[in-house]
Amino acid sequence: MTDRMLDGVTPSGLTRRRFARRAATWVVASGAMAALAACGSKAPAKSAAKKTTKPHGATESAHGAEAGAHGAPHWDYEGVGGPDRWAELAPENAVCSAGSTQSPIDIAGTQPGLLGRTGIKWQSAPLSVVNNGHTIQADVTNGGAIEVDGVPYNLVQFHFHAPSEHTVDGKRFALETHFVHKSAKGDLAVIGVLHDMGAANAALAPLWAALPATTDERKELPSFDLARMLPQSRSMYRYAGSLTTPPCTEGVRWHVLQAPTTVSEAQVQAFNTIIKPNARPVQPLKARDLLKESL
Repeated sequence: MTDRMLDGVTPSGLTRRRFARRAATWVVASGAMAALAACGSKAPAKSAAKKTTKPHGATESAHGAEAGAHGAPHWDYEGVGGPDRWAELAPENAVCSAGSTQSPIDIAGTQPGLLGRTGIKWQSAPLSVVNNGHTIQADVTNGGAIEVDGVPYNLVQFHFHAPSEHTVDGKRFALETHFVHKSAKGDLAVIGVLHDMGAANAALAPLWAALPATTDERKELPSFDLARMLPQSRSMYRYAGSLTTPPCTEGVRWHVLQAPTTVSEAQVQAFNTIIKPNARPVQPLKARDLLKESL
């Protein structure tokens, strides 16, 4: 797709220049480096006295999170460390409940904005795949970049959520992949790809064949074709959001591709055998613009 930027006005009167000014305010807080690690971060190491074997690669028990170094539970997707309690677990997590641009969201009532194109320039690259207890994360070396309104963001990692975190008109998908990119300034931009239940996803097959089964296990893939993970259409939804895991840092540019790809029931089951359901509930849109960038 072309990387040129379009001028124009949305039906709501939002000019591209005004959007660019607004987008310029989407800066990641001073803890950006920690926030990047938190986007699929691995759980803190447990002491030998507390270490137990847990099913499905989970870091916490089915009835709640284990206590951390200061007696507070570690964040999880259920129980006492679940999403409705994230803000209480640590001071740096306060934005999880107090923030105004939290992710994920339900994508509905979009504005068909004429915006600067988001160019995706990925290439085949080696992967280092780790089970961090919350997700399967693939760290990428020289995998390419995206360009958002003229600013390049390098791909640093991607990870998975089952079921999907974003919904479209209330519909939840079987799986969602988040491709996390970072600019030279440390700002974050994420490409989200939704996967509907259907035919097996051939692009995922080599990675699924090497899924690390236990927490902290890591496997290496010498080459992975990143571009095959994308649907044919590159039209996408854009909005200002946050990380979907603690500390829920805001200032993240979100781009969710409109066209889903498919994933088979067997592939979803293989993921859920290792990682328990790991989707944060959708958050209020509040006073945000939800824009549709079309080809």
